[in-house]
Amino acid sequence: MYDQRGCGKSTPRALDSLDHNKTSDLVGDIEALRKHLGIDTWTIFGGSWGTTLGLVYAEAYPEKVAGLILKSTCLLTKCGQDWLYSKGGASELFPAEWDDFVKVVKGPLKYKNILRTYKKLLLSDDLVVRKDAVKRWCDWEDKISYLIPQWNNDSYKVQEEVAVLENHYFYHDAWLSPNQIINNAAALKNIPITLIHGRYDVICPVNDSFELKRVLPQISLFVVKDSGHAIVKKSTRKAIKKITNKFHAAKSTPLPLPQAKIASGGLSPASASASHEPDQRLTYSVL
Repeated sequence: MYDQRGCGKSTPRALDSLDHNKTSDLVGDIEALRKHLGIDTWTIFGGSWGTTLGLVYAEAYPEKVAGLILKSTCLLTKCGQDWLYSKGGASELFPAEWDDFVKVVKGPLKYKNILRTYKKLLLSDDLVVRKDAVKRWCDWEDKISYLIPQWNNDSYKVQEEVAVLENHYFYHDAWLSPNQIINNAAALKNIPITLIHGRYDVICPVNDSFELKRVLPQISLFVVKDSGHAIVKKSTRKAIKKITNKFHAAKSTPLPLPQAKIASGGLSPASASASHEPDQRLTYSVL
């Protein structure tokens, strides 16, 4: 585990870290860390934004990646941005929470305008304004991350880091070109990849995992049937632990890909098909 620029034990933090803080900088940091530790190849694990960063890194340095284990795939497409930060997506499932989130927004309820508004508020010199924006940003995300709402016990400092850095990256579409991850996915064709995704993930809808599997048929995809976005669900943690252990035991080779029917309770992996023909089925496993 490492703390990316602007958060955790990395310095400077949050508001003071936004200069020289782009996706390309983070990819460079990961590669510099690999070299510093003297690691030839390694397995990358990431969740949510961590999947975006992990995939971009792997596409840049495929020869250095022994495998990918990703939870809640986030391709960071315009569709995904609109879903979470424009009226008409997650807002329709959580209307009261959405109203609280956009109460401070003037103008169209489209993701660019909303993120631009929050950028100004989160960088305000007025501490009261900044704290209110941090709370609203984190409340929106926290309240839709769980099947059953849970209280956020993170300190203000942690919440500020989350809000400021997420807004910084999402406002700029993470400095990625449109559909960059899918367009560059051929670089990952020889890398073992396992995806784990909550069926009821509202932050990063499960479709992103399916989209990635469509272009990379070697992927093993596991859908956790009773989970949302947050990693706290016992079934999600159990799935991650079991899959990671199997991955490690196989010396960075993920679960095999035999032909199998969709599972409904075990860890039998799905068959993989690259075809888009109508009679071909995009298969996966249910945990």
